[in-house]
Amino acid sequence: MTIACLLTLAAVHALGLTVELSAVISAIVATQANIGSSLRKAFEQGVGSLAGAIVATAVALALRPDDPISTALALAIALVPLAVMAAISVGFQIAPISATVVLLGAPGLEVGPEILAVERVIGVAIGLTVGLAVGMVVLPAKASRSAVETAARVAHLMSAQLRAILPEVGTGEDELTTRAGKVRGELTALATFAAEAARERRLAIGRTPDPERILRALRRVRHDVNMLRRAARGGGDDTLVGTLEQPFRRAIVRGAEALDSVEGQLLGRPIPGPSAPLEPIVRDYRDGLDTMRKTGETENLTTPELARLFGIKFALRQLERDLSALAEVAAEIAAPKIRWWRR
Repeated sequence: MTIACLLTLAAVHALGLTVELSAVISAIVATQANIGSSLRKAFEQGVGSLAGAIVATAVALALRPDDPISTALALAIALVPLAVMAAISVGFQIAPISATVVLLGAPGLEVGPEILAVERVIGVAIGLTVGLAVGMVVLPAKASRSAVETAARVAHLMSAQLRAILPEVGTGEDELTTRAGKVRGELTALATFAAEAARERRLAIGRTPDPERILRALRRVRHDVNMLRRAARGGGDDTLVGTLEQPFRRAIVRGAEALDSVEGQLLGRPIPGPSAPLEPIVRDYRDGLDTMRKTGETENLTTPELARLFGIKFALRQLERDLSALAEVAAEIAAPKIRWWRR
């Protein structure tokens, strides 16, 4: 950001312009956390400034305000459509500011609104251009990379969330809810990075994987983990007895290990050793439940207890399927990592 501001100031003076403030502020706004975010900010700032300048100039030329009352009327007329524009998208809040600068001018400057409008747009254009260029050259941070790192954190959090379901861990319901909230927050951040990465991909800024796929896969697994948590913890230890107890515990541990493997792949640290499949464990749980039903053990259970047992069965089947899909996406992202990670 410092480099962008200094270069913008140098460019303004080299061109002999007097738009230092607009240019430098625009450079600051354009220098975001990553390139994708900078592209969005640059677009919004550019469109907003241009719209504000055009509307304010049109109103000023039509009304020719020369006293406080006419100036207030012109300002109100110009701000109404621009306020609607800013309400539709927060990024366009620069539009009313640009209109205000053009209509009220600057103390000591005897220039018309059209001159102020042109200077405002030129300053914004210089600042955004320099800010974007610096962001792509000086310590560039890509949204795609941030998305992959965030996806790895989500996998880690869900792995810990799965292990916390086991009865012997003794995790309280409040703690489980807190863990679920952390996963939800990281997924929200991942969705933001994915949208910003899409802008980078449209401009072919580096060869980066599409994070939208892993976002969808992680969302499905998150739904499965939450469904499993509600079913398992709602039933308590007494509903997981006999032939169901061990398959349930093994499935939880194996699911957590699968998420650990996904995290390692995304971060470039694959977990060594063969990966045990989850499908046979889920099948053992299903067979155990069928055995209980055939032997009449389920007849002594209440309807809510039966619902929990079958809910666990359904959640485990969904988790098996979605973990498999997640592992495939993670492998695809990890495969070209050597080519794009340092780009």
